[in-house]
Amino acid sequence: MADTRPVLVATGLTSGIGQALSKLLVGTWRIIGASRNPPAESGDAGDWIRTDLSVPGLAAAAVTEALHSRKIARVQGLVHLGGVVFSDQAVATTGYEWEYTMAVNLRSAFELTTALKPVLVSGASIVLVSSVDAKMSSTAGPAAAYGAAKAGLNGLMRHLAAEWGRDGIRVNAVVLGALAEGMGVKHPATEAELLPHIALGRLGTAKDAAQAIRFLLDPEVSSYITGTEMVVDGGLNISY
Repeated sequence: MADTRPVLVATGLTSGIGQALSKLLVGTWRIIGASRNPPAESGDAGDWIRTDLSVPGLAAAAVTEALHSRKIARVQGLVHLGGVVFSDQAVATTGYEWEYTMAVNLRSAFELTTALKPVLVSGASIVLVSSVDAKMSSTAGPAAAYGAAKAGLNGLMRHLAAEWGRDGIRVNAVVLGALAEGMGVKHPATEAELLPHIALGRLGTAKDAAQAIRFLLDPEVSSYITGTEMVVDGGLNISY
């Protein structure tokens, strides 16, 4: 029996946020995860492609080939959640850290979105997962390269939304704040500094982030939303 569920290609599904997203979408989407280290068992993600976001062109080529081999010619969703952060001040950031951060967080997003454009159907949704580090910084956890990459990701989102809107393809960003799970607060000092500035008085959870991504993927509830940065940070950016 043919699988008629909409197809979602996603990176970063092995993270806490990615796992939470898989649980929210399981059964309603056919999920294809791209990861350097796929889990031994497919679990909720259902299908895996082994690749490396840091290698130029590799992930885009691997995903394109995988879709072809699976005879998938229509994709309804793409989530770029894969990312890496080095918590260094600008003067301490090495060339390797800069290039690696840009490759994983930004370049791979550009390569994946443009490679998948031919199979993205009208009504498809692209969600690029960004960070408040694109808009603000903290002396407790400086991340110059990460912030620059995420700012670039927000810019890429806006340009793709403008270019592809007439094709019925929506492109948005989920801009995450400090999380208790996944990529987020790394040490107690950072949490102690940030909590007084978070309007809701708590760190975010992986599920908080996943629910925002699911909202933007759903054509029934977000069909008129594109080119938007959906900030999910508990109010950190308005009070810091």
